[in-house]
Amino acid sequence: MNNLGLKTSALVLAVFVWASISGQEKTFSEKTLKVPVEIFNVSANMEVVSLRPEEVTVSLKGASKFVAAATTGINPIKIDLKNINESSKLNYFAEDYLEIPTGVQLISIHPKMIEVYVEEFATREVPVKIRFRGRLKLPLILKEARVIPDRVTVMGYKSQINNIDVVLTEEVDLSEIGASLTRRIALKQTKDILKFRDHRDVELQLEIVDRSAKK
Repeated sequence: MNNLGLKTSALVLAVFVWASISGQEKTFSEKTLKVPVEIFNVSANMEVVSLRPEEVTVSLKGASKFVAAATTGINPIKIDLKNINESSKLNYFAEDYLEIPTGVQLISIHPKMIEVYVEEFATREVPVKIRFRGRLKLPLILKEARVIPDRVTVMGYKSQINNIDVVLTEEVDLSEIGASLTRRIALKQTKDILKFRDHRDVELQLEIVDRSAKK
């Protein structure tokens, strides 16, 4: 029972220190969340063909109140393509573009790399070719066939558009035609042609002659 007051004070101090440390431990937490990836400042002649991943998984640690705030307030990862003007396959470290909120620590991020594939648009003027099917019924013959305009401008990705040398019309079934005609006919759009710049169709003119007709 010697020094009872000193021993009591030491016990109270020990309990206070333990409570403080225990309380501090409880105020820290970890959280795993998904952060979206956003692309901006894409040039008018460019298009993002592929973005992988579209979100990354991050694990954060810190004071509970800061971690809770980060769960709802963390900013998306933003990739600026302002100076990208030609087809490219680009790689970015996700951590370099992640804005870590105050009071939290980044434990891990997956995946670490963001891959962006952009394609440049291009245009190309090519001739139009009529696509026929079947034959005219005898004694009819096809004297002349033409389209107006006979050339059109197509738009697509630069890596693909340069391989296009001609644009076909939709099929014209000659077996169903019995006389000369003029009509609109659609152009056939392939996977390499993203858009026709001025015309999606052309004027088809067929001159049909009946060989049995008297002069």
